[in-house]
Amino acid sequence: MKILRNARAVRVAAATIAAATMTFPPLAAHAASNDIPSCYAANQLPASAQPADRALFIVIDQTTVLDDTLTRELGRQLQTLIVPGTSFQVFSFSAYAQGRYLQPLGGGYLEPPITDKAVRDSTAVKQLKSLDGCLKSQFTFGTNLAAKAVGEALQGASGNLAKSDVVGSLASVSKAVGEARARVKTVLVVSDMLENSSVSSFYAQDRMRQIDADAELQKVQKANIRADFAGASIYVMGAGIVPDVPGKRATGNYRSTQSLASLRAFWDGFFAQSNGKLVEFGTPALLTPIR
Repeated sequence: MKILRNARAVRVAAATIAAATMTFPPLAAHAASNDIPSCYAANQLPASAQPADRALFIVIDQTTVLDDTLTRELGRQLQTLIVPGTSFQVFSFSAYAQGRYLQPLGGGYLEPPITDKAVRDSTAVKQLKSLDGCLKSQFTFGTNLAAKAVGEALQGASGNLAKSDVVGSLASVSKAVGEARARVKTVLVVSDMLENSSVSSFYAQDRMRQIDADAELQKVQKANIRADFAGASIYVMGAGIVPDVPGKRATGNYRSTQSLASLRAFWDGFFAQSNGKLVEFGTPALLTPIR
C-alpha cells in the first residue's frame, strides 16, 4: 500500500472498486471512522462474533514533517498491518487554537474470510463465491481509504505550526482505543513528541530542551489530563526529528542523547500511567517491524 498516491492512481483504484462484486461508496474528504460496508451483511451472512484480530490506531501530528525515507517506511509498516481481520482508524492533530484539533480522517473494519471448512461447506456455493469476491473488493477499498487518509494527514503537515497538543490529543485517542473490541490493540504515533501547549513546552528559545521527565509528568497530572489505552502496545515514529523547513533558518538542530533519553522517559511514564506500553520509540525511525 502506497501512502501517497497521485490523482490518476486514485481514479484507477476507484474504477476497479466500482466494477467489483459489491459497489462501495466514494471516498469522502473526511471519511467517517466506520466507512467500510460489511460484505457479510451484503450477502446476508452472519458476521463472526469474534473480535477483530487487531485494532490499529494511526495518529499523525501535523507539526511533524517526515522526509521521503520515513514516509516510505511508514507505508511499509502499514502494508503489513492493514490486512483482513484488522480494524483501523486514522487521526490527525496539531493544536486546538490553530484549527488543527484532533480529527478522524477515515477507518473501518476489513472482514476476514470464512476459513472454517465446516462453515464453508455448509454455505451455498453462490453465496460463498459472492462473499469471497466482495471481500477482495473490500480489501482494495479499505487499503485505498487508509492510504488516502494517511496521505491527507501527511500532506497537511508543516514545520511552521507554532503549537502541538500531543498529550491532550493522545488522551482523546485513548477513548477510542478503550472502546475497540480486538484481541490486540496497537497505536502508531507519528510525531516528534515535543509538547508545546498550555500544559508545558519542551522548547526553550526555539530549541528542544532537556526536560525533567518527573516534573513534566506532574504538570500533566496537575492539568487533570487522564488517558486509558486499555493495554495497547504503542509505537512512536519521528521522535525528536528536526524538519528542514524551506526559508526558515535552522536552529537547534542537534538532539543530544541525554535530551532524547529524557523525552523517552517522559513518554514511558505517561503511557505506563495510562495503561499502555511504549514498545518502541523511534528517534526518528522504527528499527523493527510493528508486531
